[in-house]
Amino acid sequence: MADQPQVSEASQAADEAPPMPATVEQCHVVIGQLTDELKAMRLAIEALTERVSLNSRNSSKPPSSDGPGRGGRSARSSGTGRKRGAQKGHTGTFRALLPESQVDRVQDCKPPERCACGGTVEVTGQARRHQVFDLPPVIKPVVNEYRLYTGVCRGCRRAHAAQLPAGVPSGQIGPRALGLVGMLGTRFQMPQMKIRDLMAQLLGIDFSVGAISQAQGKLAQALDAPVHAAMAEARKAGAVHVDETPYPGESSKGNWAWSVVLPQAALYTVLPSRARYVFTSLLGDRPAGVVITDRYSAYAHLPSERRQVCWAHLLRDFRRIAERSGAAGEVGRRLLGLGYVMFRRRHRLSEADVPSCRTDLAGVRVRVRQALERGAALLGCPRTAATCANLLKIEPALWTFTTHAEVPPTNNSAEQALRPVVLKRKISGPTRSRRGANFIARGFSVAETCRRQGRDLLDYLQRSVCAWIDKTEPPLLLKQVLA
Repeated sequence: MADQPQVSEASQAADEAPPMPATVEQCHVVIGQLTDELKAMRLAIEALTERVSLNSRNSSKPPSSDGPGRGGRSARSSGTGRKRGAQKGHTGTFRALLPESQVDRVQDCKPPERCACGGTVEVTGQARRHQVFDLPPVIKPVVNEYRLYTGVCRGCRRAHAAQLPAGVPSGQIGPRALGLVGMLGTRFQMPQMKIRDLMAQLLGIDFSVGAISQAQGKLAQALDAPVHAAMAEARKAGAVHVDETPYPGESSKGNWAWSVVLPQAALYTVLPSRARYVFTSLLGDRPAGVVITDRYSAYAHLPSERRQVCWAHLLRDFRRIAERSGAAGEVGRRLLGLGYVMFRRRHRLSEADVPSCRTDLAGVRVRVRQALERGAALLGCPRTAATCANLLKIEPALWTFTTHAEVPPTNNSAEQALRPVVLKRKISGPTRSRRGANFIARGFSVAETCRRQGRDLLDYLQRSVCAWIDKTEPPLLLKQVLA
């Protein structure tokens, strides 16, 4: 192989170097170009550095994404200096004993008849009652057999067939067992394989994973009518929280789980989109009440007087700005401090005292707007200027809570309501069909709403399944709300 010609590094660098400016004017041009390139590189480096340092305190990332060493909830001190758990002098609480009529078996345990000294032991005083709760060795399911006969009319020879009694499904899983499948898959967030194993080993009901999946599909159909009726009532509410989170599904782009939250209900839907049309399909284009949201663009069409922007999200945005250098950091620290002042003043007031809240926070509102205007005018940090300019466009929606007693300044209720769905996503993985997405949406709507109302989830699921089988009116999930 022939030797390749050697090229010195100096000659190669000389060939690649741009021509040197010959005049002072050309030097000024080159300096200006290099200055612009340096400024662009600094902005890019700052953006990349900021992206690396994003966490749950300065962005919308969940706390679970922070990783170890971030000083999570367990690592933070309580602020009181006391140790965890019950404090010294705490009286404690204990389970009340059941009355003797509700006890299955009573066994008298007496002391030994003779003492070590040889004397006879005499029983004195009342016995100390000790109750132990346990499970029977075998929990047997109730198996009912229905024999369906056919007959022929003696006159016209027309065939007749027997029908199943009311509340009896066409499948082999009964209404209460269907309700248990739904409760295990929602409130207890169990995947289908574990539901199958638990029911087989503990209850003696042995069905395949496919049968469990079909059971969840039947539950989704049974809960369709009550969940839709509850959503119609939610549209009349005076204040409603809305949020969304990714939920992997059968689509290549994945699904999005949406939550519509009231104090007495949390309703979900799972659809393959995060667009505005999903929001309008839930609450309509012009909701009757105030909608508490984050700053996502799907809510931008809402009028300011019918929208409250979440201040918890704003504080995270302000903290991210405060971590920047120069004038942008000063603006961020100013906004962050004013946000804390707002929360402290509001906590001192009654939530129903709207006039005092509006008056007490009027000065804070003016100072926040001044800080946003200063940030929007910054030329050295386009990201800060863009954030502040966007907030100025929706500035009235930052303070809707000062004119509506039922509107809180944060969207924490919607984020908290989405946590069970997120845990289900992490445990069970993506849904593989529309049937699975419907079960997630309607099953969690019923589970979370029953929890908020203090209702028996298993009883509600059983009654809903029976109503669906008999084609009768399902039980109400959400009664009439106050507009």
